[in-house]
Formats: sequence, structure tokens, C-alpha cells
Amino acid sequence: MLAEPLRLLLADDEPLALRRMRLALEDIPDVEIVGAASDGVQAINAMRDLRPDVVLLDIKMPLADGFEVANAVEDSGGPAVIFVSAFDSYAVRAFETSAVDYLVKPVEFERLASAIDRARTRRAAQTAGKRAEELAAVLDALRRESDEREGPRYEREFWIRDRGRFLRVPVGDVERIEAERDYVRLYWEGRTLLHRETMSHLEEKLDPNVMLRVHRSAFVNWDRLKAVRRDANGRLMAVLQSGDEVPVSRAYAQRVMAEMKARG
Repeated sequence: MLAEPLRLLLADDEPLALRRMRLALEDIPDVEIVGAASDGVQAINAMRDLRPDVVLLDIKMPLADGFEVANAVEDSGGPAVIFVSAFDSYAVRAFETSAVDYLVKPVEFERLASAIDRARTRRAAQTAGKRAEELAAVLDALRRESDEREGPRYEREFWIRDRGRFLRVPVGDVERIEAERDYVRLYWEGRTLLHRETMSHLEEKLDPNVMLRVHRSAFVNWDRLKAVRRDANGRLMAVLQSGDEVPVSRAYAQRVMAEMKARG
């Protein structure tokens, strides 16, 4: 006798993200998408009405009160929760809860398939009440953290997949970041790590008081910047404490020099 398909609810306020998730799930066997929601209230109603096995929940989506969501989880039979986000900074909190997994956009197919497999196993092993209690705690913590922040929300850490595990890399400990095709290369603690991200997205997510963009393909850490000089060809170079030098392009030269002067 064939096993029943895993019933999934997608909750994300970005139509393109929902479309991409649907396309990716088409290649995973024994799953059925039973509905989609674009805000927290819709997610609650869909969980109660559709009683899915798994909810793929975007953290940055407008959410209803965390305890209301938790009650909906319990009322709907306690679906397993897989968090999905464009940001890495909530990963620690998510892994400390009963969430099955934490996926970072753009979601890679292998990671999605792995999360779905984990959800099949986890749901059978944990009670609905336990999932509801722990989900309430994480959503409440996320909301408090959001309320406490002022101004733009910047990434404070990267979560890098490396040899089958995830490395926590604080942004402030990264010496520099350089573009490498569809990836960026992080220089951290004497080693380099590849991370699937674009420079333009990074500029939106990184605090300019921590990481200074000096070139269309490079950021440097303010705390690791020792000096700025011109080489024999007249090119402006950012000199790091390690002795490495990073070219400063003409497009960013004026901004870099102004920032250097302002910092004295």
C-alpha cells in the first residue's frame, strides 16, 4: 500500500517566491500542495481549514500574533514547520525550536528535499502541543527582537554550508568579501568560504558601518582597514591589517575617502 502524500501549506507574501517553491516541489515525490497564504491571518485560517502536515513559513511575512499562530498549529493537528527566509540572522533561534528546518532564499532543491524528508520523520515523533508551545516561543522572540531594533535591519551573521554542516560566521569577523560569479567569497579567520549571494543584495543587507563597499566586486571590514594608498600606477588601494590590498574603484573612491576623513 502506497503512503499518503505529505500535505503542504505554503505561506509567503512574495508571489515569485511562492511560484519558485511550487516549481521546486513538483520534483519531490509524495507531496501535495493543499494551499498557499500571503499573510499570517491567511496562514492561520488555512492551517485550521486544510489541516496540512507541513507548513513552509516565511519569517518576514506579515504575521499574526505568535500565540494565535501557535493555537492554530495545535488546532490543526500540529503541522511540522519549516521556516523560509531571505535572511540568515534568525537561524539560531529557529534551530532551537521545534522547527524542522530553516531554509535561506533562494532555496536550493537539495536543501528543500532534505527538509521535506526530515518533516516526514519529525511529525510522527512529536506531539502537536509541544510544537505549538515551542513555535509560540520563537515567534514571540522574533517579534520582540524586531520591536527592539531601530532603523534598517542588517545581517549580523552568515550561515555557510560547509562539508555537510553549517558554519556561523559573524559579519564583524569577516575581513573582506569578494564577488565570484554567482557567489561571494568570504575571507574569515585565515580561510575562505563561498556563499551563494549577489553583491547588490549584500549591500542592502550589510551595515555600511561594518562592511564598506570599495568596488563593485568587493567589501572590506572597517575594523580591518589599515590605510588607503595609491600604487605605482596611481590606483587607489585599501590596505588591510593582514597586509592584503583590495583595489578601490573610481566609482567608490570619493565615498571611501570621505568616510576615511570622517572617521579621522
